[in-house]
Amino acid sequence: MVSAIRKIRKRLLEQNRFKRYIFYAIGEIFLVVIGILLALQINTWSKENHNLKLEKALLEDFKSDFIIQKELINEQIDYEIGIMAKIDSALQFMNPNYDKATLPRKLHELTARRTFKANRATFNNMIASGSVNLISNASLQNTIVRYFQRLDYVESVVNNNNLYMVNSNFGKFASNNAMGFQIGKSGKLVDTINFTNE
Repeated sequence: MVSAIRKIRKRLLEQNRFKRYIFYAIGEIFLVVIGILLALQINTWSKENHNLKLEKALLEDFKSDFIIQKELINEQIDYEIGIMAKIDSALQFMNPNYDKATLPRKLHELTARRTFKANRATFNNMIASGSVNLISNASLQNTIVRYFQRLDYVESVVNNNNLYMVNSNFGKFASNNAMGFQIGKSGKLVDTINFTNE
């Protein structure tokens, strides 16, 4: 094809048909420009198609992360409900007839804590790779970012409450026998007080 174009150009120049040669040259330039534009369009389409596939994969990963996070939240809720039940159980010590020998175990159960963990795998990868803009819907993009900001806040509050309530306050309270219980030399619980609502 290239040799045919060269032959046409050479014949036009040899025949001194300059005007036709100019039209021919303009046509050739036009074809080159069309080819370049077509190549750019195909490249753009290919890149957009690739980005759509990456966006779909990213959103599927987010969906998986959200399912895992929901399970973690439900586990945390179940744990907290269990702790509240143990607190209610410990309140039975207000009754003087309750078996106070189980108190150390009940207090020990209340010193346990559960660390809340945010599942951020996909979000962290997205931020690290700079692929935030792969999510084409700006509203969805903002919602995802706000969700993880809120999740970070919840994680911080739950874990700080654990540190403050369990480690700093109740843990010390229980470990120092603040309720007046002691273990005697025989290894048995010595109960020297009667419980009241106070």
